[in-house]
Amino acid sequence: MVISYKFSKNEKLKSKTAIELLFSKGKSIHAFPLRVVYLKKINCTGTLVNAGVSVPKKNIKLAVNRNLLKRRIREAYRLNNNELKIQLKKSGIEINLMFIYTSKQILPYQEIEDKIKVILSRLNELSEVVSE
Repeated sequence: MVISYKFSKNEKLKSKTAIELLFSKGKSIHAFPLRVVYLKKINCTGTLVNAGVSVPKKNIKLAVNRNLLKRRIREAYRLNNNELKIQLKKSGIEINLMFIYTSKQILPYQEIEDKIKVILSRLNELSEVVSE
């Protein structure tokens, strides 16, 4: 299987109904400074993972800094999501994810990437359990 490092438009979580459903029925994993809310998709669309990123204005006041953090989170996710996609493809599951930044400080990229890796490995373990 060819590894793709793209985070294309159809992988982004944009549907208002999907986001509302995600927050009302989803489960979460927390690894400071990130929290991930995830939910198995009801109707399969062919896209294994739809992901969104949120940095609350309550924690980070300046839009410039919120956008910086969102770019860092998306980049870390884009480079490290392949194992999760492979596992989901094996098990035939599709999920929606929302990354929420919970810290009040702007943390460096390396720290964010490390936590993304932790979260994605936990999700990978969960998808193994669900598929069996």
